[in-house]
Amino acid sequence: MSVIEVAAAMGILSAFVMGIVIGIVLIVSIASRREERRFSLWEKAPDAACQGARRLLGVWVRGERPARAFHPDNQMMQKEPLR
Repeated sequence: MSVIEVAAAMGILSAFVMGIVIGIVLIVSIASRREERRFSLWEKAPDAACQGARRLLGVWVRGERPARAFHPDNQMMQKEPLR
């Protein structure tokens, strides 16, 4: 193989690997935002993407939800109205 063919193969391989890395980062960031929006870190993962992101990032649910944990419905109702 010539130098040009080797360089082209290395370029194609690096583009493929970068695509995989970018895809993983996008899936993990989307799943992380979804979990944050749903306040679901104290529960089971809502879907496969969130479960995969938890595994990759090392986030695990330990025990029951504490009594003083943030609950979106209670916190939203206690805010003062905008003037």
